[in-house]
Amino acid sequence: MEVIISNYPEELTFPQEYIDNVKAAAEMVGKLYDVENGEVSITLTNNAYIHTLNKQYRGIDRPTDVLSFALNESEEPEIEGEPEVDVLGDLIISVERAEEQAADYGHSVRREMAFLTVHGMLHLLGYDHMEDADREEMEEEQRYVMGQLGISREDKAEKEPEKAAVKQPAAKKGKHKSGFIAVIGRPNVGKSTLVNTLIGEKIAIMSDKPQTTRNRILCILTQPDAQIVFLDTPGIHKPKHKLGEYMVKAAEGTLKEVDAIFFVVDATQKLGPGEMFILERLQATKKPVILVVNKIDLIERSQALPIIANYTNKYNFAGVVPISAKEETNLDSLLTEVKKYLPEGPQYYPDDMITDQPERLIVAELIREKALHLTRDEIPHAIAVDVDEMTTRPNDDVYIRATIYVERDSQKGIIIGAKGAMLREIGALARTDIQNLLGSKVFLDLWVKVRKDWRDRDGILRNFGFGDER
Repeated sequence: MEVIISNYPEELTFPQEYIDNVKAAAEMVGKLYDVENGEVSITLTNNAYIHTLNKQYRGIDRPTDVLSFALNESEEPEIEGEPEVDVLGDLIISVERAEEQAADYGHSVRREMAFLTVHGMLHLLGYDHMEDADREEMEEEQRYVMGQLGISREDKAEKEPEKAAVKQPAAKKGKHKSGFIAVIGRPNVGKSTLVNTLIGEKIAIMSDKPQTTRNRILCILTQPDAQIVFLDTPGIHKPKHKLGEYMVKAAEGTLKEVDAIFFVVDATQKLGPGEMFILERLQATKKPVILVVNKIDLIERSQALPIIANYTNKYNFAGVVPISAKEETNLDSLLTEVKKYLPEGPQYYPDDMITDQPERLIVAELIREKALHLTRDEIPHAIAVDVDEMTTRPNDDVYIRATIYVERDSQKGIIIGAKGAMLREIGALARTDIQNLLGSKVFLDLWVKVRKDWRDRDGILRNFGFGDER
């Protein structure tokens, strides 16, 4: 088995033991699967380069651990008298990601590099894991090859204990848990900030205005011992228009589909009619409800207990956790608490998937967030954004044309501003977040149009993705 190992970018260097380990794993696959006359090219790289490839070839805009590019047949001409070479294809392995995952899982980089090589080699040989039966077969083959290499999951890190200790600790032995968590509460209590902070990336928009989240957004946190799927919902409130009715319906409907509920409240606000409105609706659910008291960084410590007592006197919560989503205070305790109520189950989504929302929708929401922020109280919620075009150019720059819809001509003037100043500022702020999301340079082309009273018109709401399709 000829194993050609290189690094890219060329200035990267990796320990020789990593290279030897990858070579041994690839050769073992060649021996066990009768492709000893085969040839494979393996590139060791970093997260930035594999991120670029993952986006280009799989349409997934984040780094991964290993990519496989199979070749059905060699493009090289056969040489008479020479043994036929079976060119299997190319593997790309992110050493940076392998080191991260080794620390996360509590085993050695040696084990992780070998596993990724075996995993990628099996893909080149035609194994897959899209369907349950195929995945089980591939997992069995992986265990078999790793066993032949004499490497198990208990293979611990010998040379990097300090590095592993800084990372997330290994999962305790036990069954894997997975489940869905509804995140509910009044508008503007910090639900989106909480979800964004937990998953480590900005998916749901944040604003100091209430009712900014309009759709139910699914966000995924994957850890070694559990996969938690958060459903960030619109704030539950008394609706004033058809859009508001849709938002409340989406939030209340979520309660029927989950394993547990986060009821997020603002520690700086008194328990009022809005909270009681939600507590009344929670009485009908049998799901465990955890009271999440947010923004504790803004109050005195002595104030926390009376606030908690106010709520616990009115509802039998499964747990109570005071936090600060903004300051990332006590979030580990919150995750520990909710895992008590998750059922044992498989990992539903891939490791590198953090949301079910298409990039176009997230881009539209980021633009809307900036418009809300800059116009303050001048255009409360009369803004919708639709991405008309999103195209990757040959140089990997992304062109985005989006339309901001308002309800009045006067609102259009506010969004555009004097000589287009407001629209340019919205675009500049949104472009920064979009470039962080996509990992590419972005050219953002914004337009403003009027759709009179769109929040109360069923047809327009459906065009914007709200309401029931009938």
